[in-house]
Amino acid sequence: MTTDLRNIAFVGHPSSGKTTLVDALAFALGASDRKGSVADKTSICDTEPEEQERQHTLQLAAVHAEKDGLRWNLVDTPGYPEFVGDAVSAIYATDMTAGVVSCSSGVSFNLLQKAKAAADIGRGRAFVVTHVDGENADFDAVVDDLRTKVGEVCVPVLVPDQSGSGFSSVNAVTEGDWHKRFLDRVMDACEDEDLLMEYLENEALTEDQLKEHVPIAIAKGALVPILACNPASDLGLADVLSWFASYAPSPATSPAFTVGGETVAPDASGPLTGVVVNIKSDPHVGRVCLTRVLSGTLNATEQIGPNKGEKPGGLFHVVGGRERTAVDSLTAGDLGAFTKVESIGWGQGFTVAGSDAPAVDVPNLASPMVSLAVVPKSRSDEQKIGTALAKLVAEDPCFRTEQVELTHELVMHGMSDLHLKVVEERMKRRYGVEIETSLPRIAYRETVTKPADGHHRHKKQTGGRGQFGECYIRMRPGAPDTGFVFVDKVVGGAIPKNLIPAIEKGMRELTDEGVLTASKVVDVEVEVYDGKFHQVDSDEASFKKAGSWAFRDAFMKAAPVLLEPVMSVEIKVPADHAGTIFSDITSQRRGQVVDQASEAEGSITVIQAKVPLATILTYHRDLKSQTAGEGSYTMELDHYAAVPAQEQQRILAEFGKKVEEE
Repeated sequence: MTTDLRNIAFVGHPSSGKTTLVDALAFALGASDRKGSVADKTSICDTEPEEQERQHTLQLAAVHAEKDGLRWNLVDTPGYPEFVGDAVSAIYATDMTAGVVSCSSGVSFNLLQKAKAAADIGRGRAFVVTHVDGENADFDAVVDDLRTKVGEVCVPVLVPDQSGSGFSSVNAVTEGDWHKRFLDRVMDACEDEDLLMEYLENEALTEDQLKEHVPIAIAKGALVPILACNPASDLGLADVLSWFASYAPSPATSPAFTVGGETVAPDASGPLTGVVVNIKSDPHVGRVCLTRVLSGTLNATEQIGPNKGEKPGGLFHVVGGRERTAVDSLTAGDLGAFTKVESIGWGQGFTVAGSDAPAVDVPNLASPMVSLAVVPKSRSDEQKIGTALAKLVAEDPCFRTEQVELTHELVMHGMSDLHLKVVEERMKRRYGVEIETSLPRIAYRETVTKPADGHHRHKKQTGGRGQFGECYIRMRPGAPDTGFVFVDKVVGGAIPKNLIPAIEKGMRELTDEGVLTASKVVDVEVEVYDGKFHQVDSDEASFKKAGSWAFRDAFMKAAPVLLEPVMSVEIKVPADHAGTIFSDITSQRRGQVVDQASEAEGSITVIQAKVPLATILTYHRDLKSQTAGEGSYTMELDHYAAVPAQEQQRILAEFGKKVEEE
């Protein structure tokens, strides 16, 4: 039954206690035979060497458990914002998101962003406050901050007897003002008119009524409960587990998955529809796909796909980063994994073989913001790098690679330096591939700003048949986005018609190679109007060279400029850092702020700006420094614009120096 499932994602800031909480809950539920610890590298969630070395979660880890008639899927997520892809995947795959807050550190920008992501895709939310016994801990202050920044839907339901070193117990709120607000929030989501009237008269609800209506209120966002516990010492852990068992939404509470534009009910007897929410590589079984079954039943013996499909190598419940328990089937609402299916990627829907892939709506993930050019260290690395990168791209929806045609570089894109460093470490450890990295070249473009004439005579005599070709051209700026336009205006047979295409070919090749900085030439119109040829020595090769050099001659006379990519950037920062960001964008990065707005009750400022790519290649580092790690940004290409004259001189000088060195 879907009503006995509790699918919960745990999100928050690094060191807030997420993994410690999941380890403690897993032990309490019997999923592990000992209580794991991040510090001593026994956590059932943090099993990758990169995680254990840093003592921070770097990838999603699901833990399945069954106890007292309930089935649990607890999903631990990375705290670092650069691994937000796994966090959003976990939020999407589950029915409730538990934001974990350190009582000592308080409510972070990072946590607020993940809580907003949960609300945006219709997931119920709760907050669990940890480290209640820590230095500077103030539970009441955390509650006030959550209510200010998230909203008055936040209501404490499990509270500590006190904050700080004297913390000794957790108590359920069953009376007083907070309890009244809790009941009011529950009734805000109630559609039962008779119960509403009864509540208005009595201002009370029975336990059965609470168990029925609290999950609905959470699922609808009318109530965001706040609970306290110390997972390291187990204080309040049983209370949190009991509260989630009674009141966390189940898949049956409020279906929140859309397929083909329609909401899918989690009916185990319906047609099979599932979606892959995470992919990992296992050295023993290959690809492991974590999936949410949206409807129907997934059987281990049947082929899945789209189209012809593939038979899974096995069907499992996942218990942390390494353990899997084989099962015969997974029913609607459950989380599980299958192996050795290569045709289904992250975010893709599947059904029984023989049918088209279902169009499952999945959340948009942040685009990679940081890029590095990649060069294999050795010939053997060069032979293996393609396969290694393809597997890493399949695992991580926020990691991408591309062969950049304009710069002839292999470039990998990620969310931060840390993200790409972890990818590099995994590439070396798993696949034995070592790489060298550098900042990628910027794909400038070149164009002209005024008309000019060009001419070149190509003449070469080396004994026997020589080479001869001569042409005269007019060059002028072309219309935006027209690329290169070639016009034949030769009359009177000055150049034979059969040699005109060779002139155009020479010019087109040069527009691809560039004149100033080996960057593509765009928006230039060239008119060939005169020339000379020799009956014996003229051929296509001669006029190809003549055309290329005539183009170069005119181009250098036509006030050439470099065009640089200008990005449309959206920056989200705590409101008290907005002034610093404004100043930095406009005074240090040649940028222009075009708009701003507020989120989270005014605590977050969203800045829209247009900024040259050259000035923000390493912006992630500066933004992290300027906001104490509390800022984030996204960007996409907006347009190309002329590089300022002084900056162009610097770029040309640097390019010339590089050419000399090569």
